[in-house]
Amino acid sequence: MAAPRDAADPRLELEPAPAHAKWLLFALAVALPLLLVVVLPQAGGGEGSAGLHLGPALGIAVLLLAVFALTLAMMRRHRLLHDAAGIELATTFYTRRLAWPELRLQDARVVSLGERTELKPSLKSNGMSLPGFRSGWFRSRHLKTLLVATAGGDRVLWLPTTRDFDLLLQPRNPRAALERLRELAAMAPGQHGR
Repeated sequence: MAAPRDAADPRLELEPAPAHAKWLLFALAVALPLLLVVVLPQAGGGEGSAGLHLGPALGIAVLLLAVFALTLAMMRRHRLLHDAAGIELATTFYTRRLAWPELRLQDARVVSLGERTELKPSLKSNGMSLPGFRSGWFRSRHLKTLLVATAGGDRVLWLPTTRDFDLLLQPRNPRAALERLRELAAMAPGQHGR
């Protein structure tokens, strides 16, 4: 029996963003801009040191908090789902569906980025990167395009595809995730003997 569309599987669960990445996001998206816009003009002294009035300062604070809340919500959108046709990776602002035949599971490996530095995301082309969290489109050291969903660990699942990019994922248990993906692909309709 085929799995329901976009079924969650505990073996495919991705590591969530760590707390320190969320605190850093708060510092960069809210605290630092508020410090620069509100506090520093007040501390500058001199003529016109009245700075921002309370209304504009509150407006800026509300806008910064809204940006932070949206980004934090998108950081929680970090999942790998499957159905009979293939997988769907959703990470922050990025989503890709891949059919089982598009995944080169026979070549996929659990790797240490410390040892396999050529797979390490080096150049961010359209993604989000905080210490302990990477999401989106990156280039490896050999300029291979990667769709990345990692949460700071060294052991990741490298999953090449037949498309023009590879997946670099950090499931809670990369070995179990790879085994489960291979099982699901073997059970997919039309995949017997693959």
